[in-house]
Amino acid sequence: MAALKENPFRDVGNSSPYPLLLTLGPDGRRLWWFLDGPIRDLDPGGFSPCRRSNGYQFRRNYAGSYPFGDDHRMIMFESLTELVCLMELDHEGDVDGIAAQPFGIVFSGGTLHYPDFAVRLRDGSTVIVDVKPEEFATKDVFAHAAVLTEEACNTQRWGYRVMHGFRGWQAANLEWICAFRYKEYVPDRALARDVLAFLAVPRTMEEAAHVLDQRTELGVGYALLSNMLFHRQVVPAEPGPFYSGLMVIAGVGS
Repeated sequence: MAALKENPFRDVGNSSPYPLLLTLGPDGRRLWWFLDGPIRDLDPGGFSPCRRSNGYQFRRNYAGSYPFGDDHRMIMFESLTELVCLMELDHEGDVDGIAAQPFGIVFSGGTLHYPDFAVRLRDGSTVIVDVKPEEFATKDVFAHAAVLTEEACNTQRWGYRVMHGFRGWQAANLEWICAFRYKEYVPDRALARDVLAFLAVPRTMEEAAHVLDQRTELGVGYALLSNMLFHRQVVPAEPGPFYSGLMVIAGVGS
């Protein structure tokens, strides 16, 4: 496939009253659909990226890839806000497939918009995601594009979501548990059952970590507990940054 461009569909017009969705096929050729009604078997969660923003010296946003899901498939992000949102979606645990920069939509009024992610959930539904920091989400240009995009999603019975990205201690907590999401930090099943029984009532992180591993000087218990927090087997019982005295409890259904 040829190198991705920042705005690959800028030359496309749309004189119809219906939104025009465009993406790139595996061979780099354009594929398109008019969204005048539900389109059978249209699965944007399986699309390849259709665009990539330009890299340049002193660029303010950091681009990269995040190993998403159980198979750690590398998903492109174009800013640290997008990275935090990918981690949030990963932590939520109900994503079956995800595509970055999956398509562009050309609207009849000339607006062209590229959503950031297309998500296929485990129940088979699709959600299109735009990432925009809160202070920019109400700006007229984005708000207009968001309204049009949600209307286009409605024609396919897709959900539409604008994510702002966690900040402060919430982002720090998320980054911490994502670092321990890998299988080498999954506790033994019997040990996990013990700590979940122990956490039938709120306990401190230090107490829970001690049940998982009594060698406090090694920090193994905190690593195992962080894995359980990532997988929502354990959840915080109060808001705030992680520290030894933060209260945690077994998650619902654990």
